[in-house]
Amino acid sequence: MGERIEWTTQDDVEKIWIFEGDEYSHRLVTKQRQGCESFSFHITTYTPNFDTVVEGDGIHEVVLYCLQGDSRQIVLEDGRERHFTPGTAVYLPLNFSYRHIVGPNGLVVAVACTPPRE
Repeated sequence: MGERIEWTTQDDVEKIWIFEGDEYSHRLVTKQRQGCESFSFHITTYTPNFDTVVEGDGIHEVVLYCLQGDSRQIVLEDGRERHFTPGTAVYLPLNFSYRHIVGPNGLVVAVACTPPRE
């Protein structure tokens, strides 16, 4: 467990490509970096008009919080659709799938994940 207050910026950590050329993440708070046992915190950036299907891995619970840009999220199971805009949070359980269509200005989200990702 982390035992002291620590600061970090995107410049302090490597850019991790999730989908080369379309989605990358800066994992700012992790178990390895700060000793955070219960969650990790990332900033993830998507390029404009990126269209993909996102699926849960059965291991991680995730919360996304839209900081900048927008996307459409369409739940594949039941067709529910949401316009994901700044100030909106979405909880993703262990198992899920949705279509994620990023808008023309791209998208930047804050991500909290448990258990922590490295």
